[in-house]
Amino acid sequence: IVWMTYRASKRAVSPVIWLANHVRAWDPKHPDLRDLSPDRLPPDAEGEVEVLASAMRSFAERNQAFMARERNFTRDASHELRSPLTVIKIASDVLLAEGGLTPFAVKNIERIRHSARGMEALIESFLILARESDTGLPIEDFLANEIVLEEVDNARPMLVGKPVNLRCEQRAQLSLHAPPRVLIVVMGNLIRNACQYTERGEIVIVIEQDRIEVRDTGVGVHPNEIRHVFEPFFRSETTGGRSGHGIGLTIVKRLVDRFGWRITLDSRQDIGTTVTIAFPVQHALAA
Repeated sequence: IVWMTYRASKRAVSPVIWLANHVRAWDPKHPDLRDLSPDRLPPDAEGEVEVLASAMRSFAERNQAFMARERNFTRDASHELRSPLTVIKIASDVLLAEGGLTPFAVKNIERIRHSARGMEALIESFLILARESDTGLPIEDFLANEIVLEEVDNARPMLVGKPVNLRCEQRAQLSLHAPPRVLIVVMGNLIRNACQYTERGEIVIVIEQDRIEVRDTGVGVHPNEIRHVFEPFFRSETTGGRSGHGIGLTIVKRLVDRFGWRITLDSRQDIGTTVTIAFPVQHALAA
C-alpha cells in the first residue's frame, strides 16, 4: 500500500515538476507559450495541472501585451515629450540673442531655459529606467572627462549671481564602457543638485582613476537624514525651501545600480556634501 501510494504521488508530482522546469527556462522577454499548449503537456497531466498550465499561459500572454504597451509608450513619449522641450529651448536662446532685454526679462528667460534642460534630463532618465534591463542605448568605450566638462559648462548659468566657484579637477583620464547617455544623466543630476543647494563657496568635480566626486560647500544634510537621501521624493529640512522634486538622487541611484557602479554620499550640515560615483577597476584607465 505504501509503495502504491508513493507511485501515485510521484505520478501526480511529475507534471508539476515538468511545468516548473519549462517556466523556469523561459526568456522573460520572449516566453515560448507553445510549451503550455494542451497538446504539449505530459500524457499524465490532467485536472489541476491542466488548469495551472492554462492560467500560467494566460498570465504570460497578458504580460507580453503589457510589455508591448510599455515599449510603445516609451517610444512615443520619447518623441512627444522632447519635441515641445526643444521648441522651448530654441525659443529661449533666440530671445536671449535678441538683446535689449531688461535684466528682469533675461533672468526669467534663463530660468525657463534651465528648467527646460532639467526637464529634458528628467525625461531621459525616466525613459532609460523604463526600459528595464535593456536600456536600448549603445554601449561603447568613451572618455568620462569630456562628459563631465560639458556638464560643468551646462550648469554654470545656474550660478549666475552666486559667489560660487565651479571647477573640475582632472587627476586622471577615466575611460568607461557603458552608454555615454547614462553618465550624462548621472553627472547632470549631481552637478545641478550641487549648484541648487550651494549659495557660496565652491563646487569641485574631481575625476580620479576609478571614481568621480562632486564636492560642494552647500547646506549639507543632517546626520539623521543621510540614510533617506536616495528615497523617492525625500526632501531634507535643511534645503531652506529651495525648489526640487526630491527624485534626482533616486534616479542617480537606480541608474548607478543598473550598471554596476556604486554611489556614496558624505555630508555635514552647513559645511557641504561629497557624492562619489565609483566604477569597477577594470573600466578605469589612468592618464
